[in-house]
Amino acid sequence: MRSACYGGAEELPIPVVALLNLLFGIGFALVARDRVRADGPFTAPAFPLVMLHAAAVVAPIALYFYAVHPAWSWMYWVDPRKLAGVAVLPLMVGHAALVVGGWYLGAVAIRRGFQNTVIYAGAATALTLLVLFVAGSNRLFTAADYLGWQTRRGTSLFNVQLGWAFVVSLLALFGSAIYTAIELGRDGRRVRGAVIR
Repeated sequence: MRSACYGGAEELPIPVVALLNLLFGIGFALVARDRVRADGPFTAPAFPLVMLHAAAVVAPIALYFYAVHPAWSWMYWVDPRKLAGVAVLPLMVGHAALVVGGWYLGAVAIRRGFQNTVIYAGAATALTLLVLFVAGSNRLFTAADYLGWQTRRGTSLFNVQLGWAFVVSLLALFGSAIYTAIELGRDGRRVRGAVIR
């Protein structure tokens, strides 16, 4: 089936989900800034909440997509048939590590008094994510295998199971991120309340 979903032939692959995970980590550090300033990046409940999001939500979603929809997960940049099946494990860990890495780097910078730098880094990451999303939306919203993409054959993402899996995953990812941010914010208020007393 020919698709009208394709853009220019030289369109680059887009690391949208990787940047999104990094952005979540940076955002979590900003929301938890009071706890981070008071106790550092590895204290409870902030760090366990971030780890829970990374390990229980981000890692399984990455594992599912790289194992079940590998060509799309690679954004048609790599032929997944040429990779060992075990390659999904470092990719799964890598996506979770981006959340934790964004958290850690943001927390360390905030603790050292560079909160504005963290805000600028988060804004730059969000802007880059937006530009790449718009520029590469053809890849993101086309379902095909690697050869199908190369020969410009594919279908809309939402004509196949992949589209609905993508929507459910985004809901889980953002739902978990919102819950984590709310809990980090509550913890920050407890820290501020303890300082005022």
